[in-house]
Amino acid sequence: MALILSGQAASRGIGIGRARVLESGGVEIPEYTLDPDQIGSEIDRFRAAVVAARAELTMVADRLGPQVASEVREFIETHLLMLEDDALIESPVEFIRARACNAEWALKQAREQLFAAFEQMQDAYFRSRRDDVDQVVKRIAAALANRPARALFVEEDALDDTVIVADDLEPAELPALAERGLAAFVIETGGPLSHSSILARSLGVPCVVGVRGARQMVHEGQLLIVDGERGFALIDPDGERLTRYRERQHEQKRRAQQLLRLAGAAARTADGESVRIWANAEQLKDLDLALRHGAVGIGLFRTEFLYLHRSEPPGEEEQYQAYAEAVRHMDGHTLTLRTLDIGADKQLALGQDPDEPNPALGLRGIRLSLKFPDLFRTQLRAILRAAVHGQVNMLLPMLGGPEDALRARELVREAAAELRAAGLPFQENVPVGGMIEVPAAAIAAPHMVEILDFVSIGTNDLIQYTLAIDRGNQAVARWYQPLHPAVLRLISAVIDTAQAMGKPVSLCGEMAGDTRYTALLLALGLSDFSLHPRAILELKEALSRLQRKPLLGLKRRILEAATAADVAEVLKQAGV
Repeated sequence: MALILSGQAASRGIGIGRARVLESGGVEIPEYTLDPDQIGSEIDRFRAAVVAARAELTMVADRLGPQVASEVREFIETHLLMLEDDALIESPVEFIRARACNAEWALKQAREQLFAAFEQMQDAYFRSRRDDVDQVVKRIAAALANRPARALFVEEDALDDTVIVADDLEPAELPALAERGLAAFVIETGGPLSHSSILARSLGVPCVVGVRGARQMVHEGQLLIVDGERGFALIDPDGERLTRYRERQHEQKRRAQQLLRLAGAAARTADGESVRIWANAEQLKDLDLALRHGAVGIGLFRTEFLYLHRSEPPGEEEQYQAYAEAVRHMDGHTLTLRTLDIGADKQLALGQDPDEPNPALGLRGIRLSLKFPDLFRTQLRAILRAAVHGQVNMLLPMLGGPEDALRARELVREAAAELRAAGLPFQENVPVGGMIEVPAAAIAAPHMVEILDFVSIGTNDLIQYTLAIDRGNQAVARWYQPLHPAVLRLISAVIDTAQAMGKPVSLCGEMAGDTRYTALLLALGLSDFSLHPRAILELKEALSRLQRKPLLGLKRRILEAATAADVAEVLKQAGV
């Protein structure tokens, strides 16, 4: 009888293959005392290891292909920034000097000191950053031991029909594994919102996380079935189960092929109501896929890719060239460029406080742009110049209220005046919209919508901030409830306000691409969805099975519900 390993579903799909069990990324830590005349050379050895770790990670970042999701790049950038952080890099040097100990032991002491500090913090965001610190420390320790952080497989190894079983995986490791035909991941740590889960979903690889003791239970070469939808793995399944899962796997592939037939189809409900589907994107490849799958345009194009993995922000000309290329790529379809959304888990050295006590609630998004108006105007000028090449909208992230929107629009006018004075061609009156992802902005929707040309609801942060839940912290993940009545009332209020004032409104968070919520969003009156290009066809199919008009009749009952369970029951009774 097959042994079942239970965990949590992280990335959908069925993976079948032979297990490759990864050793822990840890390195044995020696401890010894130095003679006084050895301290200087030991410090030099530690600094050389940091340089080597940084070079190794930089090489990984440079070798990432254009198809790699932005989340991978962002996590790698976070680790590179940690390799510049005095709290991690200078503390071991002080330990070496003060205690005359070897570099490995000093690094271990600095790590434990940081971990102890994290444990004292009330903020869930910082407690969840322990994994990043641990991975960076392992990389430095590996460099001190003169070996790679973790030798996965030789370069020529193919991973077709292979299931990786690991304690955890670094962001730098996942893309290379996925590109070599990997069947699935089984990971001992983390949860559905952990780094590994996010990256597995972005790479389209089935994944189950939180499978405690998996490396002890699974032996190298054993046959595994990974059910990324139900959240478990089967060890040495019998013939009947194997046949059944292979049939499910085949059915999933067949369905993916069937969905391709919807690429050219209009997005309509079963009762003929039109819905506009936009795409979220971050690279030219995404634009191509979005247009092939029938997106009306790009509802959110992330511009952070130009700022990541560098010590200085990009100049106006570099930004203009990048944006203009994307605009021309759209061939007349609208491209919505979101201005810089750096902050929270994407910290860069742009002049903000490196000791920000709570990045998720600190200087991020539009706040950072308004704090550094010269940096912001540089980006605004590049966007206005690129807009002469096609249809461009500008989207402002993390607006906290009308004051943010008014000040941002003032800076847009200043940027236009600067271009006018310089005699550079630019597009006048580029539509300026705002992300509604802060509860205060949603509550102030009438004033926000009046100031802006359009609005886009960002449910990821709106849910997080409304419910005071760090969406990356597994300890509180069960409280992260998209169906929470408070969240739904905010979403509904924004939709109603925008429609009443004749302003376009879309929803661009993860809810837009999750067909479990399609009927709900239709019931709340949403007509514009913005989602990852890979999810467009599935959304089209879901829409084609739903009756829009009856769903609108559920709106009052949904908004009167007291709990998320009550909302789910309303939808269940309606047969959706």
